[in-house]
Amino acid sequence: MHNDSHDLLKRRIQELENEVERLRELIPSAPNPEVFDASKSLAKGKDGFSVIDTNFTIVEVNEKRLLGTKLKRSDLIGQKCYRIFYGLNDPCSECVASQVIDNGKSSSFLKSSTVNNKIKFEEKYLFPIVNKKGVTERIVVSSKDISSYYNLVDHIGQREEFYKNIFESAGDAFLVHDEKGSLVEFSSRLSDLLEYSKEELAQLNITDIDEPSCSMDFNLRLKDMETNGFTLFETSLISKSGKRISVEVSANLIRISSAKIYFVAIRNIEKRKVAESKLQESEERFRSLVENAPDLIMRFNKNHKHLFVNSATLQLLKIKPEEFIGKTHYDMGFPIDKCKFWEQEIDTAFKTKKPHRVDFSICVAGEILHFEWQLIPEFNLTGECETLMAIARDITVRKQSEIALNEAIITKDKFFSIIAHDLKNPFNALLPIAKNLHTNSKEMSEAQIHEASGIILSAANQEYNLLKNLLEWGRSQMGKIVHAPKQIDLLNLVESNVMLHQAKANRKNIGVVITKKGDTKAFADEYMIDTVIRNLYSNAIKFTNPGGNIRINIDKTVSKALISIEDDGIGISKENQKRLFRIDTNYTRVGTLEESGTGLGLILCHEFITQNNGTISIESTPGKGSVFTVQLPIN
Repeated sequence: MHNDSHDLLKRRIQELENEVERLRELIPSAPNPEVFDASKSLAKGKDGFSVIDTNFTIVEVNEKRLLGTKLKRSDLIGQKCYRIFYGLNDPCSECVASQVIDNGKSSSFLKSSTVNNKIKFEEKYLFPIVNKKGVTERIVVSSKDISSYYNLVDHIGQREEFYKNIFESAGDAFLVHDEKGSLVEFSSRLSDLLEYSKEELAQLNITDIDEPSCSMDFNLRLKDMETNGFTLFETSLISKSGKRISVEVSANLIRISSAKIYFVAIRNIEKRKVAESKLQESEERFRSLVENAPDLIMRFNKNHKHLFVNSATLQLLKIKPEEFIGKTHYDMGFPIDKCKFWEQEIDTAFKTKKPHRVDFSICVAGEILHFEWQLIPEFNLTGECETLMAIARDITVRKQSEIALNEAIITKDKFFSIIAHDLKNPFNALLPIAKNLHTNSKEMSEAQIHEASGIILSAANQEYNLLKNLLEWGRSQMGKIVHAPKQIDLLNLVESNVMLHQAKANRKNIGVVITKKGDTKAFADEYMIDTVIRNLYSNAIKFTNPGGNIRINIDKTVSKALISIEDDGIGISKENQKRLFRIDTNYTRVGTLEESGTGLGLILCHEFITQNNGTISIESTPGKGSVFTVQLPIN
């Protein structure tokens, strides 16, 4: 039973005590016959008094007694008391007047009568008036109407029955014990709960049914009740079979006169304990899931402060969870632009009271991480949004996949563009000349035939180089080219490629100079580096004006081998330099003699140099030429 019920019961017991006290006041104390003065008592008229002689004849009455009869004084004097007051023919059976006459001592008796269908109760006190010889001549009768007393007694009995019904029918079990722990009273529900008969339970002490290992010390609870009037605790009661039953105990101190009793309400909380255990287990599982989740899980208040952070912060952000609590993102030292963005999104969620999702990225330990951020409002019982749950999922791998997919789409489009446009361009020059040569070769001079064959050869070489680059690029994208680094001689590769393109250089009257400083060795894949040198040297010839010069320098640093291919050709603008080495920009231009290209060669060079842990860069000025520099590891 809750403390309110205990207080109510306590107040009702106190009411009964007060009513009993008032009842005592209603009953008059018998006056001492030695000091009793009939005339004074009759005059005061506090109670109903009458005086009778030894034959029950009324000699005198006071106003109080007279009012009860509704008769005149002259009608009463000389009449028998039992006839006037009660309508009887004989003296009242309860009357003790004869005893008072005989022994000369005062006495009393209780008289009941029926008036207007209501039972009336009177307390009669009889005091003898004796003469000088000690003989009782008259009797003074004091009449006190105590009907209210008997009604009160009956009312108290009804209340007692009412409280007993509460005691027995309430859902909780009750007991009353004294200062030593002995059971004074208990409800049948307690005996049923503990599997004892009422007789067995009545013989037990609190210490016999209370499990001490999980209970409040008996003396401590008495002290607590002495100080506060009540105490509340949980314990386990021991049943007759030894079963431990989880209960909640609420005990109140009740003082009755000088004694102390303790009223105890016992509530069976077995089901609640099971529910609490399941809830705790559920909370532990939830907390375990939250703490071990790979996602960042945080809770914010309206001031943007962290109220909760899971352990994923250490894994993803390299920050311990406890460092976030009570702080804003600004307090944590995150970039200002990110803090503004996060707070704006948090404010939006609080304002709209609806979940929403945004993406953001942040640099952690030099690495760009991408997150998908879900903001979920949390509401209290009144429907107000007080806190916000934020779940940030690391989507860096997904973003990288999207980038890779985008690059693959760009590569596919590039291939289609090359195949659809650039691959057919050489045939535009080749086919008409081949047709003319086939049709008119007999009429053509030797010089015309030689010129036509030269154009055919050039177109065939251009087509071959293009196909070769396409095939190599395709193989590199599919991982078909095996990277096999070893010690290679860069000078040998340069000289072989210069000789391979000697005809092209001679046709444009281009001077080529090779210089070297020290060792020309590098550690790289020979096939890939040969492809790089071939493409860079071929481009230098293509974009150098007739009569120009190309310089190839081979050098080294402490840890790198260097190759630079420099021309004094048409050069490349700063804006277009940014578009080199990227397949998505599709940057191409024709050579000084209208040589066509696809831009795929430089992309292939960048791919192969990267795979060999090297770098490729460009310095160029429009109209003055370009320098492409490659750095490769020595070992």
